[in-house]
This record gives sequence, structure tokens and C-alpha cells, in this order.
Amino acid sequence: MPEFAYKALRSDGSTVEGSIAAKDRGDANRKLANAGVQPFQVHESGKAPAAKPKKVASPSKPKASGKKGASAATQLRLTSTQVIFFTEELSDLLSAGVQLEPALKMMEGRGGAGPVRQVTTKIREQVRDGVSLSRAMAAASPSFGSLYCNLVAAGEAGGALSDILKRQIRYLTTIAELRSKVVTAMIYPAFLFFVGALVTVFFVSFLMPRLIRLVESNGGEVPLIIQILIAVSAFLKVWWWLLLIGLGVAIAVFVAVTRNPRYRPGWDRIKLKFPLFGNLQLRRFHVQFLETLSNLLGNGMSLIRSLQLCQGSAQNLYLEAQIERVSEQVSDGASLHRCLEKTGVFPTTLIDMIRVGEQTGQLTESLAKAGDRLDRDLNRSVERISAFIQPVIIILMAGVVGTMALLMVSVIQDTISMLQSR
Repeated sequence: MPEFAYKALRSDGSTVEGSIAAKDRGDANRKLANAGVQPFQVHESGKAPAAKPKKVASPSKPKASGKKGASAATQLRLTSTQVIFFTEELSDLLSAGVQLEPALKMMEGRGGAGPVRQVTTKIREQVRDGVSLSRAMAAASPSFGSLYCNLVAAGEAGGALSDILKRQIRYLTTIAELRSKVVTAMIYPAFLFFVGALVTVFFVSFLMPRLIRLVESNGGEVPLIIQILIAVSAFLKVWWWLLLIGLGVAIAVFVAVTRNPRYRPGWDRIKLKFPLFGNLQLRRFHVQFLETLSNLLGNGMSLIRSLQLCQGSAQNLYLEAQIERVSEQVSDGASLHRCLEKTGVFPTTLIDMIRVGEQTGQLTESLAKAGDRLDRDLNRSVERISAFIQPVIIILMAGVVGTMALLMVSVIQDTISMLQSR
């Protein structure tokens, strides 16, 4: 029976190495799981595992294991609520001391029929065969996303999987609540927009031509703005199909350019400058970066390796390049706070807290405190943006409808005044 060398995590997060006799790799993983440890590297003795590249690979494109990789079309999709439910279940079981594969087995048994159970089954089968949880998740469903899988990979490497999942629950819940608030806030403005569009169409296509004929028949002069509206309306009636084609081509070109690896970092940098939402995205990155880095350092991982794993938490190629540059500079002996300061994407208060943490030898604690502080600021920002969206849209729609009504009343009043003067 062949021997398999392994590296695994104990329930307390510490790492253990050794060898075990087994029929194959899957049998070795099952024996290790039964022994109460979670393997993350198993290979036959005498056969070294494949060397890892310097840059951390994203688990969003896993290699097939056991079975041939299914195409993206056959992957199951989960709703945001189902992803949160899955994460909560797994986090609770891992926090209770249950090993990964038994935890997935328990979730599979009590999940009932549905996509969550099917996804759990796929993940458990791959984990049983020695695939990491992050890669198994990415292969099972695209709903987990690259950010989710990269953070899970960081949690696995640092022995802080349960903590990472708990923070993911907070993040996913925050995003779900924000979307819900936005949808709720958009209901009334959407109704106003619909009514405003109907009023505009009725005004331009039905009422305005009659008023123009009335004004012209009495020798009056049609205002310039109304002439422009009528000309635009006439153009759209004839060339609406050309406008749709042009809009479709513009959208296709925009998507192709922004997804091109050559231009994607520049576009990701531009997105950070968008009013309101750019700042929100940057703050979310700060919180995610600090929480991930503090967790990895707190579990005994080196700073350089932790920074490499944090690259995957950015979900923004421009920010990812900045963290990669920080990692390279720190590996050359530079201090972390100076490297972060040079990127220009971190606030001064955060840099100061990290500087103090490095000087006092309490970097992990400083990162955790800074992350909690920024997380509270982020929640307040989300609430302010949610409260700001609805009145802004209402004001814009009121401006459109009011302008149409003002033009209509103005033409009618001018016509009546002209007739009375005769």
C-alpha cells in the first residue's frame, strides 16, 4: 500500500505534517478526516506537489478532479439568500469544531431537495477527493464569485476559515440589504419615471402638434425649445431602429473594452472615482483587506504570504496590482505602512494605525481595530447612500415632468394671449 505525505489543519488552526498509508489519494483524505484533521495538501511520497507560482492563482477556474470539469452552463446557480444560508450553515458547523467534510455531509443531509443540497453534494465530493474548498466551490457554482472563493482560499491557508466565513456573512448580508434598500427606494421614483415618460410622449406626439397648428394658423411664433422637441420626435419615429442598433453597438464595444485585460485595470481605476459608489467600493476593499490580513497574520502566516493571498480579495485589477506592488516592496525589506502610503488608495488614518502597530509590534491587533472602525464607517455610508438615492431620483423626475408641463402651459398661455389681443 503506497504512502502519502500530507499537510493538514487541526481544529485549533495549527498545522500538522506527516505520512499515511492508503489505497489512493481519496482514501488518504478520508482517513485524515476520520482522524480529526483537515488536509489541504496530499501527495504520494516521492512525488512532490506542483510548484506554486509566485502570484496567487485565483480559484475561480479550478482544475477538474475525479470527473471531467463541467461546463459553466451546467453549473448550478444560487440566489444571494441561498449563498448566505450556505455560508451561515458551514460557518456554524466549523465553529462548533466539526471537520470540513463531515460538516458538508451534515449540511447535505438536512438541506432538503433543491439547488443548495446539490451544490453541497458537489462540493463535498470534491473535498473528499482532496480538492480545496475554494476550488470546489468555484467548480460547483458560479454564484460564489471570485472574491468569495479567494477569501475562502485565504482562510484555508491561514487556518481561519470559520472567521473568514463569518465576515463573508456580514459582507453578503450588507450587500443584500443595500440591494433591497435600493429596490425599495426605486419603486416610487420608477413609477414617477413611467408617468413622466407617458406625459412626455402624450405631450410631444399628440398635444404639441395641435397647439403648433393652432399657433401657426393664428400667425403666432412657436418657441425654439418646442421646435426642437418636435424635430426630435419626428426623427425618432422614422429612425428609432437605427438608434437601437447604435446603442447596441456602443454597449458591445464598451463591454469588450472594459473586459479586455489590457484596459481592465484602467477601467477599474476609473470606477473608483465614480460619485458615491466609487468611494463605497474603495471602503469595502479597505475593510476586506484589513480583516483578511489581520486574520492571516493572527494565524501565524508571514506578512509577505498574507499580502499575496490578500490580492484576491480586491476584485479590482487596479487595486490588485497595488497590493502586488506592496507585497514585492515588503519582501525587499520596506515597512508595510510606507508601501501602503505610496499606493495612494489608503486613507491617512489607516496608515497611521498601521504605523503604530508596526512600531509597537502589535500589527495584527492594529489591523483588526482599523478594520472594525472602517466597517462601522462603511455601514454608515451605505445608510446615507440608501437615504440619498430616492429623493435625488424624485427631484430629477419632477424636473422632467415639470419642464414638460411648463412648456405646455406656456404655449397655451401665449396662444390665448395672442387670440385675446385681436
